[in-house]
Amino acid sequence: MKSFSTPAVAFSFSQIDEGAGILKKVVVAQAGKVKSYFEQIDSVTLSQIAQLGNSKEAGVKARFGHPNMCSSSFGTYIGRFKNFHVEGEKVFGDLHLDDVCKESPSGNLFDYIVKMAKNNPDMFGASIAFVPGEPSLTNEEYPATRIDDLLATDLVDDPAATNSLFAVDSFSYQATRFLDENPSIAWLIAKKPDTIIEFMLKYYSNNNTMKKELFQKLRNLFNPLPEGVNDETLKNYNQAVEQLEADYQKQISTLEAEQQKQLSALRDEIASLQDQLKARPTVVEGVDPKVKVSPSEESFGKQLLKEMPAHLKDKIKKS
Repeated sequence: MKSFSTPAVAFSFSQIDEGAGILKKVVVAQAGKVKSYFEQIDSVTLSQIAQLGNSKEAGVKARFGHPNMCSSSFGTYIGRFKNFHVEGEKVFGDLHLDDVCKESPSGNLFDYIVKMAKNNPDMFGASIAFVPGEPSLTNEEYPATRIDDLLATDLVDDPAATNSLFAVDSFSYQATRFLDENPSIAWLIAKKPDTIIEFMLKYYSNNNTMKKELFQKLRNLFNPLPEGVNDETLKNYNQAVEQLEADYQKQISTLEAEQQKQLSALRDEIASLQDQLKARPTVVEGVDPKVKVSPSEESFGKQLLKEMPAHLKDKIKKS
């Protein structure tokens, strides 16, 4: 069963009965966009929360933080929310603290919550955990959230606060909280788990955040060793791969240098040919004597034939 949780609503109340441990008229949800899962809470959503909350005779359980993969709900129970009702764009409920939370594994949460509500209400908030129904399409940017079941109304850390009430400095907490607040990403990972592996390997391979040996461990984690392959064998294999990559890069550099050299020679040859094409032909003044007989030479020949004896002219004609 998949469940969602709404972002924390700034904690507020109308009255505290310290003796009975009742915080009256606590805001548990309000209308507006929920960007973490691209929906919005509208008036119908608010009505569903109030109706589902009041349908539980004993009340809706309240917990000290949302349970997640790094912490279970055991030991976090603090009481129950009752008397849900809608006013304007908000849903209110009365938080009845249980005496059992005075002796919780985390200490006396009863007194702690009362003091925090009185003195530091801006440091935490309320968030409902619910089973989502089919979202309803609207004319707004996001569809409207619909709720099939109300699981709990929890006191949680205010995301806007820095040193806040429920902050935990651990990867599990931070990662779980991120996925809780961004269920669309959680769905994508669940649908295509290889995407997160591919993303993380690419992310750390493209920056200097992670040391090389740690990145190798990360890669080995996502790609476990086959049976019969130990760390020493893998180390030798990785060294051989690195050497091959280095040799390959060297060959590429040599080929690139040779290509640049050949390209430069071709450019020089092209430039030379272009210069030759641009050159104009040489203009020869006068007439080639082999092609054309000058007027003086033509007159000399006629004069020679005129003075020649008749018998020589006959021989020339017969030859």
